[in-house]
Amino acid sequence: MPMARLGTLVDSACALVAVALLCAPGMGLAQSGSPLSAIDWLRQSGSAPQPGAYPVTPPNAGADAGAISVRALDALRPEAVGLYPAARVGLPEAIWGPTPAGTLADLILDLPTDMLPALRDLSLRLLLAEFTAPLPTAGALSASPDFLLARIDKLVEFGALDQAAALLDTLDSPEPVLRLRRFDIGLLLGDEHAACPPVLRPEPPIGDDAALVFCLSRAGEWDAADARLVAATESGRIAPYLADLLAQFLNDEDSLPGAVTLLPPPAGTPEPLTWRLREATGDAIPTLGLPVAYAHADLRGTIGWRAQIESAERLVRAGALPPNRLLGLYTERRAAASGGIWERVSAVQALDTALRANDAEAAGRALVAAWPLIQAGELEVAAADLFGRALGQMALPPDARAIAFRMGLLTNDYELVALGLDPGRASPEDAFLAALARGTDPARAGEMPGELAEAVALAFGPEPPLPDGLADRLAQGRLGEEILRTLADLGGPGDPRLLAQGLAALRAMGLEDAARQVALQSLLLERRG
Repeated sequence: MPMARLGTLVDSACALVAVALLCAPGMGLAQSGSPLSAIDWLRQSGSAPQPGAYPVTPPNAGADAGAISVRALDALRPEAVGLYPAARVGLPEAIWGPTPAGTLADLILDLPTDMLPALRDLSLRLLLAEFTAPLPTAGALSASPDFLLARIDKLVEFGALDQAAALLDTLDSPEPVLRLRRFDIGLLLGDEHAACPPVLRPEPPIGDDAALVFCLSRAGEWDAADARLVAATESGRIAPYLADLLAQFLNDEDSLPGAVTLLPPPAGTPEPLTWRLREATGDAIPTLGLPVAYAHADLRGTIGWRAQIESAERLVRAGALPPNRLLGLYTERRAAASGGIWERVSAVQALDTALRANDAEAAGRALVAAWPLIQAGELEVAAADLFGRALGQMALPPDARAIAFRMGLLTNDYELVALGLDPGRASPEDAFLAALARGTDPARAGEMPGELAEAVALAFGPEPPLPDGLADRLAQGRLGEEILRTLADLGGPGDPRLLAQGLAALRAMGLEDAARQVALQSLLLERRG
């Protein structure tokens, strides 16, 4: 089907979704039961959701695209909560259409986390924007936060803890399971002051003794914490190892029946509270082998410079930390040694110094030396954000100019960078990349070897390979579902066929900017995530 026809179908999706929202029976119904985390190290406890806890009044229309949307929370379903209006990220409010919340939650949880930066950024747009709440799953009988939990848990997997916390703080839900998520996120951020108020909220009961013991002690209510720990331990509501850690944390070994024992820790990734208690009792677990969400705590300045840099690099690779924070750590002091990470630190320092001095010759030498080290750390996009524009404005030597051109294609200014390429001096590969950045058929402008380049050329050629049934699903208003499925396909192992179809699908759904950035990153980054 022609691309123009698909664009018309996408435009009509909002009207179809509006009809579905008005006519669907049982809009106030949702599934009951206690939602479980898809992340095994996030807590799975907590009271079951309270029926009727969520209002079902639809959100107000007409949000200003230029500011964060503010509205009374009693007019907002939790599934719709977001940090900014949909219009700000160029997506329709009714993006979820007739796809039920349960299906969307599963698709969100299935998104890979090791994906190209442009795919991750599009994923974050979907997870953080305020869209019309999806329809409840068929047969649901009571309110359930599963869809919101899926968003929160995926943000945590991405390492986007501040954004996940902001969503929960915006909603300020009484649901125990959401309050416990906020507790876990606060612990991962090393911010107990924000972690404990949701736990200490009296109604409804939090349903987690270990969290309550920790927060009561943090609030100075030692007797209440001790009594709760004794009761919960005797009744078996707290696992022995966690009870042991809490007893050590309270510095009151007599609070448990019998002597405190040094039990072996459970296998696998520790829950945030276990991890925090081990740190507090002098048995800290290094974050390097833990999921990226744990790396935030290393930025508190309580550990060595090298460990801070390593954690900051992990977070920048995951898109969970601004590159400027990493640059600040890189340039904090002189490299402490040579080799390994210190070689990258020294190289970036030299490049930053040359750019600050506006010394093109020194910047060219520093860039040629630093680029392989930046690639080894998979920090190309971060380096492009930091240095790409300044390098593009310098008269660099040919070898450095070639690197700077490709760095520029990894920035949000990729199209301007492509327009500045001199066709008479461009290599066939650079001409291919420049045409791609402009959204034209790259195979007509140049050539690039490899199966991925062939797939990209096919997607941007005259007959893109659209996925079967895409037009019909878009006509049904399933835009959000299709974007999620496309993200999953593109975020998996490098399959040229899926790459071609996924890029063609993004373009057909009106996500041209994302399609170009994904295509460029697929060719310029030496990995698939």
